[in-house]
Amino acid sequence: MLKNFLNNVKRVLEEKEEAREELLKLTRELRINSTKAISSVHSGDLERAEEYLKNAFDILKRIHEFRRYPDIYYPITFDAMQEFVEAYSFLHILKNEDLNIDLSSLNIEEAPILTGLADTVGEIRRFVLDLLRRGEFERAERLIGIMEEIYDNLVVFNFPNRLTPNLRQKVDYVRGAIEKTKSDFIAAKASSLSEYLRELVKHDI
Repeated sequence: MLKNFLNNVKRVLEEKEEAREELLKLTRELRINSTKAISSVHSGDLERAEEYLKNAFDILKRIHEFRRYPDIYYPITFDAMQEFVEAYSFLHILKNEDLNIDLSSLNIEEAPILTGLADTVGEIRRFVLDLLRRGEFERAERLIGIMEEIYDNLVVFNFPNRLTPNLRQKVDYVRGAIEKTKSDFIAAKASSLSEYLRELVKHDI
């Protein structure tokens, strides 16, 4: 009787080991496509970003099939899901400049949804800094407003770390990133104005 039981345990563990290897492979592919989508957004190639996200969606559907192994599914998939949410949100924000994002359609757990959205602020900040270098102040200001809106939506989630791992730290980062970006915005605009005034003086206008 014990032998039969242990044989069954062995069979279950072998099945989980095989599932784990496949899940690790799929989550790597999900992260790669998400990262490439983010890079494409920064380079201005939104069409390519959408292609990478489509690939990521297809991989995500395959990953969901492993939910029947919750003890391996959740620890392995968390980071990849978080990065996918980040890429998905970042592309939407850059295309639409709003937060009307249908995150419920992703069929992803609550915690990586929240932390992925928080991580999006770091990518928006990078994009805003590029806008400031190009003197695109109006768009930069709109995106800073969206960063603030993300913070306002996330700061209300005050739950234990076991429920929302690292969310508090990420929300603290979001607050700091917003403040730094606002300072960068003011400095860049002041510098642009000073340059404009110097040009006026130079040409005696």
